[in-house]
Amino acid sequence: MGSTEGGNWVGAKLKRKEDLRLTTGHGQYFGDIKVPGALELVFVRSDRAHARILSIDTAAAEAMPGVVAVITGQDIKHFKNLSQPVVRAIVPAHFPDWYMLEIDKVKHFGAPVAAVIARDKYVAEDAAETVHVAYEDLPYVGSAEAALAPGAPTVHDDWDDNLILEMNFTGGETPKDQARNISEVDQILDASDHVISQRYQVHRCGAMPMEPRGFMAKWDPSDGLTIWSTTQRPHVERVAMADLLDLPTAKIRIIPPRDAGGGFGVKGPVYRETVLVAYMAMKLGRTVRWQEDRQEHLTVVGQERDQIHHVDVGFDNNGRITALRTRSLADNGDGANGIYHGFLMPMTGAFMFPNTYDVPRADIQIKVAVTNKPGLTPARSFGAYPTRFAIERTLDKIAAAVGKDPAEVRLLNFVQETPYTTLTGFYLDSGSIVAVFKDLMAHMDYANFRIEQKKARAEGRHIGIGFGTGAEFSGIPSVDFVPMENQPGYGAATVRLDPRGNAIVYIGDPTQGQGHETTTAQVVASEFGIHPNDVTLTAADTNTTPFSAGTAAARSGPYTMNAVAQACRVLKEKMAAVIAHDMDLVADVDDFEFANGYVTYVPADNIKQSFREITERIIMAPINLPPGMEGGLEHTTCFDTDHGLIAFCAHAAVVEVDATTGQFKILRYAACEDVGTVINPLVVEGQIHGGAIMGISNALFEQFVHDENGQLLTADLETYKVISAADAPTIEIVHSDNGPCPHTPLGTRGVGEGTPGPVPGALANAVTDALSPFGVEVNELPIRPSKLWRMIRNAQEAGAPH
Repeated sequence: MGSTEGGNWVGAKLKRKEDLRLTTGHGQYFGDIKVPGALELVFVRSDRAHARILSIDTAAAEAMPGVVAVITGQDIKHFKNLSQPVVRAIVPAHFPDWYMLEIDKVKHFGAPVAAVIARDKYVAEDAAETVHVAYEDLPYVGSAEAALAPGAPTVHDDWDDNLILEMNFTGGETPKDQARNISEVDQILDASDHVISQRYQVHRCGAMPMEPRGFMAKWDPSDGLTIWSTTQRPHVERVAMADLLDLPTAKIRIIPPRDAGGGFGVKGPVYRETVLVAYMAMKLGRTVRWQEDRQEHLTVVGQERDQIHHVDVGFDNNGRITALRTRSLADNGDGANGIYHGFLMPMTGAFMFPNTYDVPRADIQIKVAVTNKPGLTPARSFGAYPTRFAIERTLDKIAAAVGKDPAEVRLLNFVQETPYTTLTGFYLDSGSIVAVFKDLMAHMDYANFRIEQKKARAEGRHIGIGFGTGAEFSGIPSVDFVPMENQPGYGAATVRLDPRGNAIVYIGDPTQGQGHETTTAQVVASEFGIHPNDVTLTAADTNTTPFSAGTAAARSGPYTMNAVAQACRVLKEKMAAVIAHDMDLVADVDDFEFANGYVTYVPADNIKQSFREITERIIMAPINLPPGMEGGLEHTTCFDTDHGLIAFCAHAAVVEVDATTGQFKILRYAACEDVGTVINPLVVEGQIHGGAIMGISNALFEQFVHDENGQLLTADLETYKVISAADAPTIEIVHSDNGPCPHTPLGTRGVGEGTPGPVPGALANAVTDALSPFGVEVNELPIRPSKLWRMIRNAQEAGAPH
């Protein structure tokens, strides 16, 4: 691993500690966890999108050798509705009832209607194919617009309509105040020098972790329920399972695998599959295991985005925004998943709509409708991917309308100083989007690009540049997370030192590939002046780690790592007090340096002890300690903030479009981020690489497609195209150093959550810029060559140059 001067490992480019086992076949994923005698569960899933269940014939499956049990919705209809308060956000929404299995009606293609439990998966799969379900088809509700149309069939029988959430984010808390704001915004728009109206649409796509979901449950009357789960939020899942199964939390243990093949938000909800696996383990008194296959995953989870935004923006002759109005629609799917229920993502995206821009007046409203599709599940850029696309395209359209450069218009409209609170209440605590954007422009040599673009156009080549920006979640504090998800937002960590000077850290956040073992070791090593190899991380086991909201919203850097640092600092104070006591010094922790394996008294550096000596002294020989002090070196800290934290980012894309075919190539892609103190540049850059590539894949390749009856047409990786290495551009990374975050002890911000958000705006603006001679605009995703070709042809037929 090398070494650093003075033992300050924060900022060092350490290779990830976990990569040795992962690259040599020694990782431990869900599929590697085996319990002798475990039964395998396979779901029977609906081949209809909306239908009444008339009957389910399980006789053939039950008679098959090796089958232990077959269960249908009728068998579990006595079990409580899974939409319990523990998995509901504190939001004025219409929460649907949903159960472990569908009972009377299926509401989307792939909904579970039965489950087969057998001695092995081969038998279970064969038996599941013999289960016959008779349906009565019902009208398919396939989009938010169709769901909210007058007289639309209802997805949920006990609802009067399909509206799950309607929210106004501007104008005040009362209907009277909101109505006044709507009227005033209308007047400002009418009085503006210019007004642009545009409809933006982002398709259904989302997150595609390499490893799908998996759950295994073991019941013991004495020890209780043990669940091995791929969840991103084991402590939250534990509390939810306790309430749903009517068990004490002390009788439930959730153990995520040590390693995970990604999560990206998909593994955040509480799912019906988890509950059913646990229920059947308790019912049968046997270990029951379910591992999702890729087709199941594509069919029922990983689906997000799916929003439409009708935007009206007013601005003056300089391009300065005067007012903005948006009416947004989101296709929620059926809403049958815990914590999120689908609508939390589009709700959050609308809340963040102004993004990095100083919008003086706004009227921002959203309607979210249930449809006959799977409920939306979280993905990176939580709900904001579509709203980032809409606002960034709007800025470029403003620039075109007033004849100014898009970069100039952005600099005019950016939030100029922080802290700043948007009209929706989104708090931008620190940092500078202006500085980040200028650093990006310098990296792209923007002025020279415009010169090269003119030359290219003279040669008949169509190149363009586009920008996208983001004010992204840097973790979420409890003051925001509690009303949003009914969960705390603090980061929690326990740091324990052993008598040999080694550190063991316990955190409740499971890794999803972010490098927690490495960054945690670097923070601890820097605080104590020891080597990262002397730090061990234990994560996510609910029996051994402190409560945590889980791996979500880029929490690790700004919250969990600062809890780690603060726990270390408490222990350092204790160690310094013992040394001062033993050596009869009048000193506190600031008089000691922890570096290079020693604790040194700075005023007289000949007075020092090795780190191992002092840990052994306090743990193994806790006599003659300072008055009132106990032995041992272990501390748990919960770190929270009084307000939200954000991280600014800006992306640039350069593309070349072949106007004869619509084919285009990304020539350059750059991402500029301000993450404050960087714990490990390699880890941060890996997060940016992955987020940008995910954003590109969503914008250009991925799309869930349902036919007119709700059948999913993209249920495998042949039809659901995911970006490959051959498709991916090199991601250039620029670190904009504008100082540490002033609200975290380490000065860190988050980087993992929002990185995909600026991508669609950057790409769409680049393609639109390249095709500006034709008047072609990209206002709908995905961006496909066939679409561009048609738009170019239509423009030429209308008089654009050939």
